[in-house]
Amino acid sequence: MKFFTRNSQTLQNRNSYFIMFLFFSTLIFQTTGLKYIWSLLTISTFVNFSILISLLLISFYVIQGTSFSVATWKQYLIPAIMIFGGMAANIIYYSLQNIKIITQLGNTLPWLYCLSVPYFIKKKAINIQQLWKWYYYFFVIINLFSLLEYYSIYLGNLNFQYLETPYGPFLANKISWLYMMPDGLPHLRYYACFYEPGTLAMFLLPAISYAFFHRKYIGILILLGVFYFTFSLGGMISLFLLALVIIFISFAKSSKFLFVSIFITILMALVGWFNLRDQFITEYEEKGNSSEVREQSFVRTIENIPVMLLKYPFGIEQAENTIELEKKENYIPANFIVGYYINTGGFLALIGYLVITLMTLIISIGAVLKGNLLKEEKVIFSSLIVLFPFIFQRSTIWESGLFALMYAPSLLQYLNKYKRIF
Repeated sequence: MKFFTRNSQTLQNRNSYFIMFLFFSTLIFQTTGLKYIWSLLTISTFVNFSILISLLLISFYVIQGTSFSVATWKQYLIPAIMIFGGMAANIIYYSLQNIKIITQLGNTLPWLYCLSVPYFIKKKAINIQQLWKWYYYFFVIINLFSLLEYYSIYLGNLNFQYLETPYGPFLANKISWLYMMPDGLPHLRYYACFYEPGTLAMFLLPAISYAFFHRKYIGILILLGVFYFTFSLGGMISLFLLALVIIFISFAKSSKFLFVSIFITILMALVGWFNLRDQFITEYEEKGNSSEVREQSFVRTIENIPVMLLKYPFGIEQAENTIELEKKENYIPANFIVGYYINTGGFLALIGYLVITLMTLIISIGAVLKGNLLKEEKVIFSSLIVLFPFIFQRSTIWESGLFALMYAPSLLQYLNKYKRIF
């Protein structure tokens, strides 16, 4: 069973200029810190505002003027509307008290991307194979040069530019930066142009999956090399999971090999776990306060959900920055991303997010279990499975417009074909 046909989305269906604009704007102005490194804050604000207005208009058109299957409405469009609506209503309401909060509408952009994608599909303006190729080359090139800048530190190059950002102080080079320690020296961990090493590790995983299935061996070496220097425990666990998924897919060429694939994957998982568990446990314990914060965020979110939904069904009062937000009595730390949606969009956003992520996970696992996938399917569904655990640590691919551009078309194709997932 295939979700792409051999002739679908051929080079005759190239990405429109607007899609390419959205794709690279997402990488430069929303996903990475390049807007700070290259001093593009004013341009970034204008670009993101323009995208928000454009996608808002397209989303209204999609909702009102396009027909979809019931499954697509229930498991994709309505949940995305709930997330966007809950977040936007909360932000707009509190911006009436403090107009500076209105800038946080930018956080709703990923869900406007999701609502707009059906329009791009209908107009044949999007080719996800090409987007995946651009994604891969972006990460190879940006990390190749970032790695050179990273190693230049050990050659005595300390000619960094100090940058104060909402994410903390950084020491920036030409295309990469490092977090600045209290003593003024750069942090040991590798950041490239991302705000956290763990975030970089998360975005590297889809590129690594692409490189493997498309046999880009030099690219794999580069990506795995920089992946190591992130020293991300969550990233290493997901990389191990990706290896298992790749092993399973490699053997599950059809349904008759399903049990053989399961046996081999379980065997490799046990071998890998017994060899790596001590290292994982040691690194987790060394995380100290960082791991405790994540554990507390998860527990506190689960405990506070009933209270939040009764007391703040539309989300808590918003603030200009995280420091002010953390002072709120019922604030739920956003390390567990579910807490972020409760804070910002209340009950509507919570339900919408759970439906979207559950739908994504079920489709991805189902596709992998069915086997006989094309290269594009292998990359898309394997990377979605291994990115899911990051919801317990940080913002994920779902909080980026890249999810809509690179993954949503395949999910919609599946929904339109099989009508019902759950």
